[in-house]
Amino acid sequence: MQDKASISTKQNIEKCLWKTDEFGEPDMSQLKIDSEVATDNDKEEFLEILRTGIVNKEMKSKYACNFRFFQNNIDEFLSKYPTYFAYLPTRIMNNCILLPIEAESQDTALRIFSTLNDRGKPLSDADIFKAQFYKHFSKLGKKEEFIAQWKKLEELCERIFHPISGTPMDELFTRYMYFVRAKMGIVSSTTEALRKFYEKNSYALLKDTNTLTELIVLAEFWEDVSNQDTERFSNRVLKQFFVLNYAPNGMWTYFVSVYFMQNKDDEGLLDDEKFYTFLQKITGFIWTYAIT
Repeated sequence: MQDKASISTKQNIEKCLWKTDEFGEPDMSQLKIDSEVATDNDKEEFLEILRTGIVNKEMKSKYACNFRFFQNNIDEFLSKYPTYFAYLPTRIMNNCILLPIEAESQDTALRIFSTLNDRGKPLSDADIFKAQFYKHFSKLGKKEEFIAQWKKLEELCERIFHPISGTPMDELFTRYMYFVRAKMGIVSSTTEALRKFYEKNSYALLKDTNTLTELIVLAEFWEDVSNQDTERFSNRVLKQFFVLNYAPNGMWTYFVSVYFMQNKDDEGLLDDEKFYTFLQKITGFIWTYAIT
């Protein structure tokens, strides 16, 4: 539409999205909006949409889905009420106020976000742990390396873990927690909450660089279990895994995680004979407990 109101609205939107020169003309290469999320997998797609206003069929990100949703609804609104259309974005720009929130530390920022978002989708335990890792590796000058590692780890966990509650990453942290508890000699049958366990001593465990490495190793082990990797496991071991997959609960995965982390060799492999014997024992224990 080329009426005066629509042209003015378009110019106002442009000033929100792009930096302007001294004459008020927008520079399409200088966006005002950016994403600094540590593991934003679709950042480039998001920026491309802002630069071009075009969403291709190949784009599958949430940014693209949201853009299509609003584009379709705006087109419908425009076709029905063309003379009123300019009022919608104008009133949004005139009446919505964006308040910047500055926090003195990342921990404070997390608390603020969690408080403001308590009626929306809450932060998962893994979100909190990611923030602690991010802060730690940033101090070491390894921020980009961490982001790449976390992204791969997150994608891996989403493929292999499908927990009833929590996120796939929460599941990995839970399995690793049992290994750490075992190393500490904790034999109590009462398991504390995941976040409470990791936040001890100001998240000391997450400030240990080896922790992320061990999480990756543990996730790769379970990937091979999920894929029934015949190069890593013998046929008899895979059969035991098949039986354990039908166990009434997932406790066996914690036992196996502890065993693997404690007994793996330098190449991340286990002695087949000893591992098979171990699996036989926990299979008998779990199924006997289940039917008695």
